Amino acid sequence: MNGLHTVEPLAAFPLFSSSDVDEAREKVARVFCPHDLRQVSGRQSFASRHNLVRLGETALNFLTYGTDVDILPGQLKEFYLVQIPLSGAAQVRCGGEALTSSPDLASILNPDGEVEMRWRHDARQLMLWIPRKALERRLADQLGFEPERPLAFQVALPRREGLTQSWCRMVQDLAVNIDQCGADWLRFRPTVSALEDCLLRGLLQLHQHNYSERLAAPAEAGPPRHVQRAVDYIHAHASDAISVGDIARSACVSVRALEEGFRRHCGSSPLNYLRDVRLERVRAALQVAGPEGNSVTDIAHRYGFYHLGRFSAYYKGRFGETPSQTAGRNRRS
Repeated sequence: MNGLHTVEPLAAFPLFSSSDVDEAREKVARVFCPHDLRQVSGRQSFASRHNLVRLGETALNFLTYGTDVDILPGQLKEFYLVQIPLSGAAQVRCGGEALTSSPDLASILNPDGEVEMRWRHDARQLMLWIPRKALERRLADQLGFEPERPLAFQVALPRREGLTQSWCRMVQDLAVNIDQCGADWLRFRPTVSALEDCLLRGLLQLHQHNYSERLAAPAEAGPPRHVQRAVDYIHAHASDAISVGDIARSACVSVRALEEGFRRHCGSSPLNYLRDVRLERVRAALQVAGPEGNSVTDIAHRYGFYHLGRFSAYYKGRFGETPSQTAGRNRRS
């Protein structure tokens, strides 16, 4: 990840750059929320830059101010904000927790905590904006019931140790992917939906919050009729942008119960089952495509396979031949 420290992330997607404090405050507020922004040092010139890529429900940001600033938004209310420092430091207070954020320690701001921050002049942060409803919906899916109190994460998010280092790496890898490969692949909704679902459910599973113990408790498997409902839903919506939460809701069980039910009755996970169904659909499409038919890439993208190397490996592992071999055999006949 050294490239993130020397090259500005998301540079091909600039939102604005400004040497004016008021202009920067106004434009950042349009993305996040109203806040007070104060330059607290004159040793460095104010030089704000904000890059932004919208995903599906979430948005990936890069932000820096070039000088010491105080940022006072109060409560975020409608969103969570993960802040991953690429360089520099920031003092962060959210609710009753305070920390010094650095390249070793990221932070996540909760919607209901009063937020106060001081970013140092060299603070450069990669930030994932997450709507509150997106995380609360997935938490309810995991629990199998609506949470009785707001979801609140531990503000300190370790980057170099523990389970959360892999999650932070996923966010950074996403930025690198966009920088190196562009953002054309983001128009494929099943792909983006699966990616965001992995990120948000991973955050719920890997980082500490006030529902962590409940999520870690054993869950009873859903009965076979619920598994069958899920199977029927998967077959009916294989080409749609569905998540494991959508599948669980269709089966009227929690995600944990659904996963246990699939493990016991299908020998697979719901998402692996979905992948196999999509592979079957891809094979069927390749077998009927004529000489002028859609390319292997187009058909793979249609069913949510955006990483063609992994797609080819999955396909060959299941069918004993590559997608191109299937397509070529049909087009020669």
